[in-house]
Amino acid sequence: MDWTANVAVHESASPEFLREQILSALHQGRVHPHLLYSGLRQTGLWIALHHAFSPAKQDARCREMYDAAFTCSSQNIRGNVAHLVSLACGDGTKDVRCLERIRASARATLYTPVDLSFEMVLAASRTATTTLRGLQSTPLVCDLAHCSVLPAILKGFDPSGAERLLLFLGTLHNYWPPEILRSILYPLRSQDQLLMSANLVPAETSEASLREVLKQYDNEPTRLWLMGALSELGLSQLDGELKIEIGQSSLPTLKRIEANFRLTSERQIQIYEQKVDLKRGQELSVFYSHRFTLAHLRDFFAQAGLKISDTWIGADGYEGLFLCKRAQ
Repeated sequence: MDWTANVAVHESASPEFLREQILSALHQGRVHPHLLYSGLRQTGLWIALHHAFSPAKQDARCREMYDAAFTCSSQNIRGNVAHLVSLACGDGTKDVRCLERIRASARATLYTPVDLSFEMVLAASRTATTTLRGLQSTPLVCDLAHCSVLPAILKGFDPSGAERLLLFLGTLHNYWPPEILRSILYPLRSQDQLLMSANLVPAETSEASLREVLKQYDNEPTRLWLMGALSELGLSQLDGELKIEIGQSSLPTLKRIEANFRLTSERQIQIYEQKVDLKRGQELSVFYSHRFTLAHLRDFFAQAGLKISDTWIGADGYEGLFLCKRAQ
């Protein structure tokens, strides 16, 4: 079957802007996230990794938790028109399950998958529109942290009287929450809902639990994905060592899984006409994933001006879903 999509692209996803962001990140000793998720190879590696290790894919109890959250948030929609906006949409498989529940309520439904990766946005849009015939999809490529006009963009997509359900799934832990929550709050109106997931660690067994969590990251598929991002910069295993370990965030009580690449020789990286010199012994931050306690999340949400209306916690305590609205 032929399939086409009209994709809106914000300037934060333009080649010129991304080039500057990639260079800026390198000067700060970081690999820009765009290199992890964009391109056919990286998208394929991430999707394979996600399907192999994500609890939402591997654990039936976790899938039931997501379905309960999707059902609840769908039932909370009061109007006749629903606009599902999936921020950092990934491949869209979770979005489809949410869309199915909204459609079951006989509401008119619009879907906007949003991601920095053009390939992810296309994958999510195609998954949704081929699964749910007649679904209107308005894909958007942008960098959430640099798209202050997101409310205006979504307003242009909104049918008259539409209520928004915003999803931010599987991603909060890859950001510093106070910063990314500010960006997410831009398009969240008083009548809208926000459903977020977060990687958790039980507070009473955090150290032992983190060592178990580390196994989900320190494995060959994850290393292949991370090295793919480094290869975009011209780096390989011959240039250094990729270390995946438990690290410390800027909060003393908040730990995270970190992947850092330590160079064993001097290298010069060229991004278009600009060159960046990397020194022997220098470390590049490639990836990190926070592991929150419930206390951490309640504090972050309250500081951002969010009120939690419903909470779902996995039976093992390692994953949670939080349905929020703007605090009045």
